[in-house]
Amino acid sequence: MESVFMELKNLIDFIQAAYTEVTDEWLRNADIKSNLKKSQVADMDTDGTIYRSIFEYVQLLNDKSADITLQLSDVCSYMVTARVKAQNSIEYNIQTYKTSRHEFGKVPINKCLNDLFGVRVFLITPLTFEDINKFIESTYSGRYKCIDSSKLDYKAVHIYFRKNNQSFPWELQIWNMCDADSNFASHKKYKQAYTTWEKESKEGGIING
Repeated sequence: MESVFMELKNLIDFIQAAYTEVTDEWLRNADIKSNLKKSQVADMDTDGTIYRSIFEYVQLLNDKSADITLQLSDVCSYMVTARVKAQNSIEYNIQTYKTSRHEFGKVPINKCLNDLFGVRVFLITPLTFEDINKFIESTYSGRYKCIDSSKLDYKAVHIYFRKNNQSFPWELQIWNMCDADSNFASHKKYKQAYTTWEKESKEGGIING
């Protein structure tokens, strides 16, 4: 089991280095910076600069993601994938956070958009949340937020990378390979939901309900 944690450490350290490089470039060059902890999703209706900031950052991620993704196989021997969140998924997420389930948008933007860049690793040797959380705490002393994101058919641990309140977080999803089929099925249901939302939006359906 020790080798599993070494693989995880190598991956986390690589993601941290890539995150720091991209975030520093973003903070150096961004025309628009917002406090993503104080700014709420509800503020986005009246402050268009936040929207522009999001999609300018996504463009930077698109420019950088290929190089980052190509290096993942050299860092970790397990299967690792990465993606930049698509625009329709971002917009669906924002609209979802404006509903009663999320206090009608009275939620910090960095909680709503905490995975604009995401990495996923598939562990052959299964680990529990307790295993992973203990490793993260002992190795990184509270540096990373580690969450048991398991819900219904979805089983995973998520780790978040964040520099400061002006920085968009990145997400690492840790999946056990034995849970992959049910997790993909769960993601498919989510994708169907935002595809339906996108279709209704274009046809004049209600999107804020």
